[in-house]
Amino acid sequence: MSLVAGQGASKEPQRTARKGAPRRPAKAAAKLKLTHPRVDIAIVCSHFKESLRFYHEQLGLEIVQDIQIPEEVAVGAELAPRGFRHVRLRAGNTLIKLMDIPSPPPRRSDKFAAGVRWLTLFVEDVPKTFKRLKADGVKFLGDPIAAPDAAGVVCAVDPDGVLIELVQIE
Repeated sequence: MSLVAGQGASKEPQRTARKGAPRRPAKAAAKLKLTHPRVDIAIVCSHFKESLRFYHEQLGLEIVQDIQIPEEVAVGAELAPRGFRHVRLRAGNTLIKLMDIPSPPPRRSDKFAAGVRWLTLFVEDVPKTFKRLKADGVKFLGDPIAAPDAAGVVCAVDPDGVLIELVQIE
């Protein structure tokens, strides 16, 4: 089931996507009244310059915005304890925001903790992308492999430990 921005409320019965999955309204997007077909993902960076280099220079994502968020906005919206810089990079229809917040608190946990742990980027050719990025200094956790639902999968890690999964759909 897909979510489509801007659809009105529905009186359709609830559906289950797969056996055992929780039931939810058929048109959940209507509750939010979404205005964009994309989601922005924010990553608070402990080493901003290193992270910007990784996403922009090594992965090749295009910088589409670089702005300073003033302290009154950061504090007023409870985004951060002080003003900060954020850079938006385009990854298809998704924007990844790298956040340069002075003195971010240390990371709370390690592998497989609750919360956002990795980003999946769908690429045309995993083996070619792997070779090109490896030549640019991206460190991978292993070599590309096939998966039940993909022709190829390989994972790298960004400077703050966010897993970057590259997937080639069959």
